[in-house]
Amino acid sequence: ASVHGANRLGANSLLDLVVFGRQAADTTAELVKPNSAPVQLPANAGAATIARMDKIRHCKGAIPTAELRRELQVSMQKYAPVYRNAEDLAKGKDVVVEIMKKYKDVGIQDRSMVWNTDLIETLELENLINQAAQEMYAAEARKESRGAHAHENFPDRDDTTWMKHTLS
Repeated sequence: ASVHGANRLGANSLLDLVVFGRQAADTTAELVKPNSAPVQLPANAGAATIARMDKIRHCKGAIPTAELRRELQVSMQKYAPVYRNAEDLAKGKDVVVEIMKKYKDVGIQDRSMVWNTDLIETLELENLINQAAQEMYAAEARKESRGAHAHENFPDRDDTTWMKHTLS
């Protein structure tokens, strides 16, 4: 969520940082008392994350990250733009699922652990694909126009049905 709602662009990021940064600090001050014992982590804490990173760092698929990212970008612009319609959103769900399937065939060239932008971009792509799928499915399910998202088949805002968060 955000100070101004979840669908806003980066212009409100500084305000979000100030408001939620302060809130995080206040909550931390309430929960963590001076001289309290440190939190004990399991011996394998972070192991799954390291394994995920290594799996991606050593992937040898035929699809370059940039190529699949571009396909995702073009598809999102085509099927889930600001001015949306039911037909494109329904088609977009299928397109995003196919892009998700292709991710297993991504390959990177740089296996290093220092300044590896290839690895970082591939990790980011996985997150982008998941976010795109959630956006596409949520947008297709929402039968209204709201804020900057205009649905051509449902031009009116529907607070009775849709005054709620979309969980995906």
